[in-house]
Amino acid sequence: RKDMRLEPNLQGWDSSIRSTLSSKAEDSLGTSFRTSLRTHTTRCSMSFLHGAANLTRMNNDIEAPKVQSYTTDIDGRPLTFALVNNVSKLPKISRSQRTPTRAVNLNVHHSSYRGRAEHRVQRWLTKRSIPALTTLHLAAFLAVNTIFSVFWYLEDGGCCEKEMSFAQTFDFAVHTSSTIGYGVYSPTGMLNNALVVLLMSVSICLSTVYAGLLFFKFITPTANIEFSEVIAMSNVMQVPCLEIRVGNADGDSNMLINAEANMCITSVQLYKCPHEFDFRHTSQTEELKLAVSHKHKLDGVWTLRHFVDEDSPLYGMRFDEYPGNTIKAVEVNVKAVHESTKGEVCSQATFQVEDILVGQRFEEQYTWDAETQTEYYDYSKLSSTKPSMVWYPKGIADIHDA
Repeated sequence: RKDMRLEPNLQGWDSSIRSTLSSKAEDSLGTSFRTSLRTHTTRCSMSFLHGAANLTRMNNDIEAPKVQSYTTDIDGRPLTFALVNNVSKLPKISRSQRTPTRAVNLNVHHSSYRGRAEHRVQRWLTKRSIPALTTLHLAAFLAVNTIFSVFWYLEDGGCCEKEMSFAQTFDFAVHTSSTIGYGVYSPTGMLNNALVVLLMSVSICLSTVYAGLLFFKFITPTANIEFSEVIAMSNVMQVPCLEIRVGNADGDSNMLINAEANMCITSVQLYKCPHEFDFRHTSQTEELKLAVSHKHKLDGVWTLRHFVDEDSPLYGMRFDEYPGNTIKAVEVNVKAVHESTKGEVCSQATFQVEDILVGQRFEEQYTWDAETQTEYYDYSKLSSTKPSMVWYPKGIADIHDA
């Protein structure tokens, strides 16, 4: 452009030379613009907005390609992909009804037995619900007062100046432990006064622990985050894609903002080192990159997508053959910020290979009411699927049949 602006000052140049320079400059600019335009179009070809016009046509090339199979080279070996649907069936036992996998750590070194016991009791209490904590506190309160009442009732002379029944001693214990102290009864002797101090100390400790646990429960943000029972695998914009649905079942009443999600797979490999006779097991975790891993507001259902393209660890794999069948778990983690408390909430779901439905896609569960400006999400269809086409590698049996 600078040369073209200086062109009128080139009075000594022949007009034909000037026209040649101008045409070359325009061709160069045009070529650069067209190249950048082609690059931009290719880069955005996975965008739903970019492919919206093509998707609205029936029998479009994206959802119904004319080519039904193709062969490519992966790690030096040819692999044939074919358009198939409804390859996998629903698992016999759903994910939520399946017995969760436990991890038991053996021979762990602890600094002290007391510290380990304290941590266990603390973790156990923080996992209880508010009704359960209230029941435990009332039971402990009654048990402590009953123990002291029995001791004072069986003691010679009782706890106070006059002889008392068991109901009266229990009444005295409750008044003492609750620090009410009506003044109807008063302890006599050094032992009884010491027991009164001990009972008050135990009661204050119980009330303090109960109040602290209630405060912890109320300030800890909670959310009803639900995951789909299965993982659907179908073509999205002509690329195989894993889809998982995650939703905030509380909706607007419990708004979550700044949501983040990640997905990973864990596989267990068996290998043998040189000059060794024993086989070894190694567990490897790899991240599956999501198309969109952030969402500003989570008040409905969010579909997490992982495209199984050349950059995916799952590219070219069948889940019923090696090494796809060595995948032990597919884990999804979602965390978000609670809008009211500004605290973070997390939720996690674990899937197995049998939960991946190849050649299936999720049914529509979203409806929009333009009159009331309301979005509706049907959670009864959170895990509902129907057959859909997907590019999937041919298996060993398929190759032999062909």
